[in-house]
Amino acid sequence: MATPHDTRAKPSQIIARAVASMERESEDPNERDSAAGSLMPQPLPCILYEDALMLVVGKPAGMVTHPAYKHPDGTLCDAIFARQAARGERRPWLLHRLDRETSGVLLFAKTDAARRALVRQFERHTVRKRYLALIEGNLTASTGEITLSLRRDPLDRRRVIPDAGGQAAQTRYHVIGSVDAPTASARLAQLAPVSTGYMLALVEPLTGRTHQIRAHFAALGYPLAGDTQYGATTPAGIAPRVMLHAWRIGFRAPMTGVPCEVAAPPPADLLTLLRRLGLARRLAPLDTFDIDMLNTIAPFDLSLLPSPQREEPACD
Repeated sequence: MATPHDTRAKPSQIIARAVASMERESEDPNERDSAAGSLMPQPLPCILYEDALMLVVGKPAGMVTHPAYKHPDGTLCDAIFARQAARGERRPWLLHRLDRETSGVLLFAKTDAARRALVRQFERHTVRKRYLALIEGNLTASTGEITLSLRRDPLDRRRVIPDAGGQAAQTRYHVIGSVDAPTASARLAQLAPVSTGYMLALVEPLTGRTHQIRAHFAALGYPLAGDTQYGATTPAGIAPRVMLHAWRIGFRAPMTGVPCEVAAPPPADLLTLLRRLGLARRLAPLDTFDIDMLNTIAPFDLSLLPSPQREEPACD
């Protein structure tokens, strides 16, 4: 789960504190709604699903999830709060977050009862989140689990690093396609020179540490494309941001308990790069694969996914 972590509080509590601090800007709820409306116009993220209890949106890459010290406004929360105010509705509760450069699905609760029900699922790790990641290099194992404890880097607080004394973190992955370095170099030659191959992977974080997916793959020597903070070498002209997309989120609907899964379509920048590499076609099998089956199997069996296929340097 891509949420900030604090050794003294659970991720859901951190998010709750952040939202509460924003609400304390005004003691009157009507004034708060007016203040949110005054932030318009904000770029509105796409609405993936909405009912009386919850709101699911697609966050674009480059947009900060919620107000923070260096980003007091212009965030996704500002846009959603303004939208709800314009509709005469109260502010929803943000339930998790994504890094600024990560695109994809985010979940809000629209009532206090829905918030409590969904927060319990996050705390019990029953919310299922799956990401698409474009990774530099070629892993030997096409399916695996990375188990490395993580903590803040004392030399750079913006990063996290593996440390046996850190917080437990688990990430499962399945490589659904790859290209070797010579093939990637030929296919990207018109944009910039590259010296690495690439893998497209379906990734599921089983815990919710800051930068978990990014730090785990970087620790193995396979940083995500565009992630210069963790050692990626792909030029900005090819990957101008971290190529990580929160593709799907699965949970049980508040009140009814009905299983739900919402997907955010991969953004244009990721799809364009995948097409150049010849990897976009590897997404097609995932659209017909019953990904919900993965959670009915104990232990977790990623081998049910489509077998990884290495791209041949065929003519484009």
